[in-house]
Amino acid sequence: MKPLLAPSFHEILLRSKQGPLVEGKEFDMSLFRKTQELQNKYRIRYDPEKPLDLDGTIADRLYQAGVELYLSQGTYCSTTHRVIKVSEEELTAAIAACPEAIELGQGQDRVRMVHRDVEDGQEPVVVAGIQTAPFSDERMMATIYEGCARDACVDGIWGGILLKIDGKYEVVAGAPSEIYQYRKTVEILRRAVEAAGRPGMITINNAPTCSATIAMFDEGNGLRRSDYMESTGMSEMKVAYDDLNRSAFALAHGVPIHGTHSSVIGGFSGNPEGAAITAVAASLGLVCVHKAVCFRCGTVDARIKSRVTRKQLWVAGTAIQALNRNTRLIVDGTIGDHPAAGPGTRQYLYESAAGHIVSTVMGAHSTEGTRKFVVGNTCNYGTPLESRWMGEVCKSSAGMDRRTADRIVRYLLEKYENHLSDAQAGETYETLFDLKTNTALPRYRKLYEEVREELKDQGLPLD
Repeated sequence: MKPLLAPSFHEILLRSKQGPLVEGKEFDMSLFRKTQELQNKYRIRYDPEKPLDLDGTIADRLYQAGVELYLSQGTYCSTTHRVIKVSEEELTAAIAACPEAIELGQGQDRVRMVHRDVEDGQEPVVVAGIQTAPFSDERMMATIYEGCARDACVDGIWGGILLKIDGKYEVVAGAPSEIYQYRKTVEILRRAVEAAGRPGMITINNAPTCSATIAMFDEGNGLRRSDYMESTGMSEMKVAYDDLNRSAFALAHGVPIHGTHSSVIGGFSGNPEGAAITAVAASLGLVCVHKAVCFRCGTVDARIKSRVTRKQLWVAGTAIQALNRNTRLIVDGTIGDHPAAGPGTRQYLYESAAGHIVSTVMGAHSTEGTRKFVVGNTCNYGTPLESRWMGEVCKSSAGMDRRTADRIVRYLLEKYENHLSDAQAGETYETLFDLKTNTALPRYRKLYEEVREELKDQGLPLD
């Protein structure tokens, strides 16, 4: 008897047209009921006094719950209002078919992104840069990204956007202006990494629509096959054809697919336990449906504009640990990428450090850039120093044990947890960096070094 293979992408598309017809609200409520059932069945309990699962016992039960949830619910296609389901055998085959390592970037800037175990000493891949943020003009965008690319602890850069074409024409999602401007901004990104002396480094960007994202790919001046295509699932456990269009292009063009999904604490996942189960299940959906070879396993809190609340650290950290203890998949965590506080503040560095420590120690990479959670239309809202911090923290956390990470994270939570709702807005590049030398002003450098020494005293080996 021939072994059952994972469903092909074309089979997934067929199921998106022929699967069970379900209304979105019905799928949402079914998901909510199932997560509540599974957290009792598998004895999954969130204890706010224990932000990290130190021995993996909860993580292992969480993985079982996540598998059961995905097999029960499947992925909901919002375009066709049908549910895409796979069998247990197909899911097992899809997981087994995923590579344990992929190569990204080119030449001397090429890196291997591998499966990392919990507490793994292998350094994670770090794609930094001010993610999906607006810039005032081409010169400023190029200057900031060149600075980000110069740091040896950074392996790649995530791009942003110029809000106006030639300084006066508005860029609108879904309009021709979006395609034009995203294509132009990725050219700026390529010029920036070349100016930094790292022409082969990973460059990533993701536009609101698939057409603009696909338009950014060009071996000469845009994104390359050695970068990856972002294919983003919708919360909770949903996908639209716009997302699958990205996967279709990547598969045809030979580009690695990076999937992304964030469960929602306070959404249809319900409580933190439900969000953790959904985070695992949705990650499996990224592998089966999006055909991702690496993926982000994350969560957001419906009420707080930060990715590093105590609940989020537990949900994302435990889900990442669950996947890495029970599969050989390549997991991206990037938990510290969107702090509540802004650049130039101690709290930004505290929040970022807490998330990236948990992400790295639980066996994940960090490839989603970094920025303040809400940037709005504020231009140049970040500097190369935040990218350096992300890289330094991630690389130095490799090989750390969970108990040390837990102690440092508890220390950091005491520093910022009570200030998430009234976090400092921070400053822009123009007030934090010297525009002529592209280096941090003395007061920002002093702040950075003070926090750096503070965390070294707590046991983070920032050497």
